[in-house]
Amino acid sequence: MRLIDQLVRLANALSEEDTSRTHTGEISGVSGRINYAVTLDSVGTERTQQREHRPKYLTDVRKAGDELVVTVDVTGVSDNDLSVTFDAETSTIIIRDAGRPIKRLGLRWDDAVVREATYNNQVLELRIGGAT
Repeated sequence: MRLIDQLVRLANALSEEDTSRTHTGEISGVSGRINYAVTLDSVGTERTQQREHRPKYLTDVRKAGDELVVTVDVTGVSDNDLSVTFDAETSTIIIRDAGRPIKRLGLRWDDAVVREATYNNQVLELRIGGAT
């Protein structure tokens, strides 16, 4: 799927919700490689100001063999309230605190599966690979 198509899908999905979405990816060509990250947020006044005070959940993404390892610092989220879902239609991982989305991670992998998820000391680690 082309970058512009992904951005259009993301913008359409965002317009249906009052939330923020982030999509990351990479474009490779003969002359080099570009890594990108795009965050779309709905326009508002009062809710936008409330969002500015939301905690930032530090995220690290790295490759380990044939897997993608995503580490998210979810400080302040109890293990009972933490949930992780994968939306196969948009290839998006959604991390929730008590049912409220707190982090969305867009993947470029059409056949991605979360192989393992661990939570320790308020750090969530996801190991993502292709379907086998």
